[in-house]
Amino acid sequence: MKALHIIGLGLLTIIRLWLGIQWFIAGIGKYINGFDARPFLEGALAKSTGEDALVSSWYATWIEQLALPNVGLINALIPFAELVVGILLILSLLTVPSLVVGSIMNLNYLLAGTIALNPVFLAASIALLAAGRFAYHIGIDHWIIRWYRSSQQPHPLDRIPV
Repeated sequence: MKALHIIGLGLLTIIRLWLGIQWFIAGIGKYINGFDARPFLEGALAKSTGEDALVSSWYATWIEQLALPNVGLINALIPFAELVVGILLILSLLTVPSLVVGSIMNLNYLLAGTIALNPVFLAASIALLAAGRFAYHIGIDHWIIRWYRSSQQPHPLDRIPV
């Protein structure tokens, strides 16, 4: 049983590291090559029309009314978020919030009609979130939580005999 536990922790760690590296590469690539979300957003709008529309009308409205008018902010946020999510997942620091932010980004890419590896990234994030504390058992979060729990005073109700 112990061998299966170790294999499971190792597999979850490999998935977390792989996902973190993918986010890091995507973010650093946007910084190095420059990033402009406008063509992507306009392409998503184009995918919202016609008989075989890939982008729903409500998401197209969101793009038109919120994303495109604020494309400068989006151009700064996306590379930064991808880079930070990648670094935090690699370090296993703030793993759960990083997985949530990464999942939201993947969901937005999917809603904009971009398939690529986004479903795989989203599935990996969901699997790691479902794994709970085992997703970050090998990493900084594990040690921070362990230290925090050991530094806490017992609750008065914990002393009541059962």
